Amino acid sequence: MAVPATPELSALRRLTRRYLQYGTAALLGALLLIEGTGPWLVEWFRATPGQQLWGRVPFAFFTFAVGLWTRLHLWALLLPVVLALFRWADVRAGLKHGVGAMLAIGGGIAVVHVAVERGIFAVATLTREGIYPNFTTSFDFRAVDPYGLGGWRLAVFLVRRFIADYFTYFIVAALCFTYEHFVRSRQQEARTQALQAELAQAQLQALRMQVNPHFLFNTLNAITVLVRGGETAKAGRTLRLLSDMLRATFQGADVQTVPLREEIDLVERYLEIEEIRFEDRLRTEIDVDPAVSEVAVPYLLLQPLVENAVRHGIAPHAEPGTVRVIARPASSHDQKGVELTVADSGPGFSEAPETLLEESEGVGLSTTKRRLDTLYGEAHALELGPAAEGGARVTIRIPCSPRDALSPSPTQREAPAASAPSVQP
Repeated sequence: MAVPATPELSALRRLTRRYLQYGTAALLGALLLIEGTGPWLVEWFRATPGQQLWGRVPFAFFTFAVGLWTRLHLWALLLPVVLALFRWADVRAGLKHGVGAMLAIGGGIAVVHVAVERGIFAVATLTREGIYPNFTTSFDFRAVDPYGLGGWRLAVFLVRRFIADYFTYFIVAALCFTYEHFVRSRQQEARTQALQAELAQAQLQALRMQVNPHFLFNTLNAITVLVRGGETAKAGRTLRLLSDMLRATFQGADVQTVPLREEIDLVERYLEIEEIRFEDRLRTEIDVDPAVSEVAVPYLLLQPLVENAVRHGIAPHAEPGTVRVIARPASSHDQKGVELTVADSGPGFSEAPETLLEESEGVGLSTTKRRLDTLYGEAHALELGPAAEGGARVTIRIPCSPRDALSPSPTQREAPAASAPSVQP
């Protein structure tokens, strides 16, 4: 799931874009003004008796400021290029790789800066003379122009400019690293908020399924029948299962991942209650490979899918049915992972898989897809299809560790763990 840009990022990018647009236009206007009117002013100052400091001083310093602005603005224009090269070279991949790439990129950027600067000042001759000390301090406008040198002297001057620009590049590199850190931190905050919103929606949907009048009525009615039949131990067990499920849902706030064994434990509690309700009409099969029992999975990932299997595959039919939950090791996009399957023996899906995944209402598939997109990006797979018994099948393949799984809050870590899922750090 693409994470939207935060307001701070949008404002910063908008400010940068406007400066590069309007700043470049303003600089070009200043250069045209100096090169167009400057020679006429210089001749007028020389022909007019007196020092004319009231005009010479502002003009000299304005020319100096525009020349310096030209050099600095070139670095501003090169900032996006440096940033794009850093991302292309992935300078954050490792210390040696990053330092080597940064040094190599710096040489090319410094050469480009010197070449572009020389090209600009080859045209803006008066501006280039204005950035040297004699022009500004003596106001005689007869300074020696280093770019007018030839031979080895010009080569020495260009090498000196390259060295100066190379060291200036490190300041630009530091700005790029600061910007990248700012962008990543804001994106992480936005992703965290998206994950929390998706988890809250999954919790509300699971809670809505558990506390809806039909579920509670049927469960409590089953408990009443057990009590009247003298099966008090079984009734007490059912009541404890219902209490544990509700408590676990409430205490799961701010938890993004739990070990698979705890997610399976929650599913087993739910299915045990449904087995009491449906008696011989519901058969359950849970097959979890011990090798994946500690793999971190999104909290409340399986329960909405199992609830859908019971509600659509078992409840509407008088004949017995089976709900099967399978977990086994698998690979997901060339990464070690786990494959989770929830299947039933009902009539199967009533609509095309694409339609079911795009639905925004209801419990299960659409929310599950959004959460997987947020946590794993493209490193997961969600498949809908027919089960071996002819019913519906949902298969999920995820890597062993989420890309950006969140840590629990201190409050959650201190919460009692008797019946609620423990947090996967």
